[in-house]
Amino acid sequence: MLGKCIKNEIINRYKPLLLVYSVLLIYSPIFYVLDQSRDAIANEYVALFVGLLQVVYGFVVIFALLAVFLYPLVDFRNRLFKDQGYLTNTLPVKTSTLMIGRLIVDILTYISAAIVIPFSICLAAMDFEIYDKLFDVLIDLVGYITTDVSNVLVLTLIILVLVTFLAGMLLSQWMFNAAYAFGHSFSNNKKIMSIVGMIIFYAAFQILSIFFLVILRDTGLLSDFESIENSKNFSFEIANRFFAVISTFEVLGVAALVTITGWLTKHKLNLE
Repeated sequence: MLGKCIKNEIINRYKPLLLVYSVLLIYSPIFYVLDQSRDAIANEYVALFVGLLQVVYGFVVIFALLAVFLYPLVDFRNRLFKDQGYLTNTLPVKTSTLMIGRLIVDILTYISAAIVIPFSICLAAMDFEIYDKLFDVLIDLVGYITTDVSNVLVLTLIILVLVTFLAGMLLSQWMFNAAYAFGHSFSNNKKIMSIVGMIIFYAAFQILSIFFLVILRDTGLLSDFESIENSKNFSFEIANRFFAVISTFEVLGVAALVTITGWLTKHKLNLE
C-alpha cells in the first residue's frame, strides 16, 4: 500500500513541478542564444531586451526554488484539509502510511530540484565545466578513500552535511504541516489556530535545542565541537561527530513532526 501511496503522491506532486522544470529548462537555452546574439548584434535595444530577460530568468529560478518548498505545503493542505480532504481521509489506508508516503516524495522533490535547477543554470550559460570538475573530484575522492580506510571520514562528512541540509529543509516543511493539522483540529478560527500551532512547534523546537546543547555541554562534546572553528584544531573525526549529532537531532525532529501530524490528522481532524 505504501508503494501505491508514493506513486499517487508522485503523480499529483510532479504535474505542476514538471511544468516549472520544463519552463526552466526550455527558457535556459533560449536565454543563452539571445545573450550570444546581444554580443553579435551590438545594439543597445537588443542589449536592453536581453538585460530584461536576465532579470526575468532570475525570477524564474527564484520561482522554481519557491515552488519546490511551497507547493508541497499547498498540496498537503488541499489533499488533506480542503476539497480533497474527505476523499483522502476516507481511503482504506493508514494515516501513518499517507504521511510516510508524503515524506518520501518530499525527499525526492528536494533531490530532483538539486539536480534540475543547477543544471538549468549551467544550460543558460552553456558552461558544464562544473560537472567535469565534480566528476574529477569524485574520482579523486574514491582514490583517496581506497588508499587509506581512515580517509572514508571525508566521504562520511560530505554525506552527513547533505543529510543535515536535507533534514533541515524537511524539518521546516513538516513544522508547517503539523501547524496546519493543529489548526484544523479546532472547529473555529482554523487559520489563527494554525498560526498558534506554528508558534508552539517552533518554540518547542527551540526549547529542545537548548536542552540538547546542555546535554552536549555536560557530556563534553560541545567543547570538542567548538574546536571546529579553529582550523588548527580541525579534524574530520570531530566534524563527523558534529554533523552526525546535528543531523540525528533534525531527523528525530522530522520523525516527531510527521508522527504528530499523522496523529492530529487521524484523531483530531475537523473539516467542518
